[in-house]
Amino acid sequence: SGEFATSYETDPLQIDYINELSDVIRAKGWPVVWTRVAYMDSAADAGVWGTRTNTSDSLQNIQYGSRRHEFDDRLRIDEGVDARYTKRMPSCWHETPLQSLLVWHQVDTVVITGGSTSGCIRASAVESLSRGYRTVVPIECVADKHESYHFANLTDLSLKYADVLPVREVLDHLRK
Repeated sequence: SGEFATSYETDPLQIDYINELSDVIRAKGWPVVWTRVAYMDSAADAGVWGTRTNTSDSLQNIQYGSRRHEFDDRLRIDEGVDARYTKRMPSCWHETPLQSLLVWHQVDTVVITGGSTSGCIRASAVESLSRGYRTVVPIECVADKHESYHFANLTDLSLKYADVLPVREVLDHLRK
């Protein structure tokens, strides 16, 4: 659903909710971080992950500077304040400066949004918990290629790794 065959949307207001969360978090002076995937033209830096599939829509075919590497135009990214990282693996933590940023800002809770629930969201949530952070996944702010993968992973994340909550509950808590 969207410009690309591999874009995911579970809730039609997903981007609006992500923007609202980001605005609230930013207004509190807390860091807002945006991540995306990209590789060299040759995909030589994609590693084993780049061998999982081989189609024009495969991750290893997202090159730096390409339209698929850009953030969604509907996102309200404050380029003067928000951190933007390009990653090469599912977790937002893998080979990015995220840990240093969160330690500097004395963050103890991480709110994870985006897609895919079964891939990047799951990997980031597991690693977030593993690094000692309370981890929150707002249900309406994540998506996957099929609702069965989406809800199966939300269930498992809720049981083991994260507080999987309605976005309104997360926003209400943040606004206190």
